[in-house]
Amino acid sequence: MKALTRSLISPENPDVLVIAHRGVWQTTPENSLAALHEAIHQGADIIEIDAQTTADSQVVVIHDAHLDRTCDYQGEVATMSLAAVRRARLKAADGREGMVLTSERVPLLEELLEEARGRIVVNVDIKYARDFDRIVALILSMNMADGVLLKSKIDLKTQRFPLQVTDARIPYMPILHARPGKFSDDLRKIAQFGAQMIELNFTDLADVIAAREQLKRLGVRLWVNTLDVSHSLDYCDSRAAVDPDGVWGVLVDAGVRAFQTDHVGQLVRWLKNRGNQ
Repeated sequence: MKALTRSLISPENPDVLVIAHRGVWQTTPENSLAALHEAIHQGADIIEIDAQTTADSQVVVIHDAHLDRTCDYQGEVATMSLAAVRRARLKAADGREGMVLTSERVPLLEELLEEARGRIVVNVDIKYARDFDRIVALILSMNMADGVLLKSKIDLKTQRFPLQVTDARIPYMPILHARPGKFSDDLRKIAQFGAQMIELNFTDLADVIAAREQLKRLGVRLWVNTLDVSHSLDYCDSRAAVDPDGVWGVLVDAGVRAFQTDHVGQLVRWLKNRGNQ
């Protein structure tokens, strides 16, 4: 059972967590029910998905504002009805040129959460502030509060925080950038969230290492993306494919305890071989 968020991300859990970015999408369409099933099959602890609302206030699972990249249909999700969005078929993988059409449709968030219930934690990346209340209400109505981890960016410079999503009933993870030389100070600023985990981008690994003991004291688990499109130096999946110790190993030693990746199977196997899962 991997579906209780608070116990999974608790500092008392010694495992390093594996997060499947938009599911396992290399062999299935991204953000699809098939990508969810493959993430579970490959042993991911968490699936990261993207959610937004249609014109008739239905919450669907899709990353882009428009259907164009991932579907055989064009249009802006926020201006379309659910029925119109559901007419589209998802392209394979990430929808790039040459990808074949599949039988998969854009899922409702409700459908995906039900499929995940009791099997895997769902990290919901809320794409637009307008959707916070609707998504929170849906999660609570499904009694899925502790099977979900919400996240969104916070702006420490302006002190503009998405306080409306920090409902104590639903675990919440802020996304922030480690400002050079100021990461330890920033950790104190976000203490108000009571977050058990932080998604972090960084430009100097020394800032992460310097904050390692403070993170332990605060009981905060550190999540880092090793996606090729992330911007934490060259700690990326492509390099990890040939040198996992030089990427994931270095980051684990620096205090990272959760990785979002596009190489789920490889990361799971590597962690098991190290005794970290």
